[in-house]
Order: sequence, then C-alpha cells, then structure tokens
Amino acid sequence: MWFFGFILLVFVVAVIAGVVKGLTSTPEQIAEMQFGPFNHQMICPHCNTTGQIRTKPIEQKKGVSGGKATAAILTGGVSLLATGLSRKEKNTQAHCMNCSNTWFF
Repeated sequence: MWFFGFILLVFVVAVIAGVVKGLTSTPEQIAEMQFGPFNHQMICPHCNTTGQIRTKPIEQKKGVSGGKATAAILTGGVSLLATGLSRKEKNTQAHCMNCSNTWFF
C-alpha cells in the first residue's frame, strides 16, 4: 500500500516541478520548447523571410497500418488495445516566427 502512496507523491512532485518550470521560463525558452531551435538557412515559403524559422523533429499519426489491421483481425481485436491502428511517421515541424505559419515536411 505504501508503494502506491510513494508513486503518487513522485507524480505530484513531477507535476509541480513542471508547472514551476513553465512559470519561470522566458518567452524565448517557451518558443524553443514548442517549436524547436532556429534554423537560420531556411526560407519561409509563405512570407519569404530568412532566419526566422524554428524546426523540430516530430512523430505524426498517418493513416492505417496494414500490419496492425491484419494483427487485429487475427487476434479478434485484442491487439487494438495495445497498439491502435494508426501508423506513426517521423516528420519535421517548421514554424515561421514572422508570419506564424506552421508546416510539416
């Protein structure tokens, strides 16, 4: 029983630490966490500005995975609980700090 209390305490401390970090961050740090560091060589395709693009690697859900759909049929749907049907694809998110457009490539 004490183990679950300890886990709850660790979780509460982690949440409080995250809130304190968010409150004490500068706008520059918040933008870097949200959109990534500046990529000074990129040009925004929307406003043609150079040096104002932030990029970061992300994983996006894309469509239905054929292998996962087959596994769901073979297991009677039990595998859906663990994996879901969508596949994840690694992309790069780019955000222009000048015109506030965000796109993926």
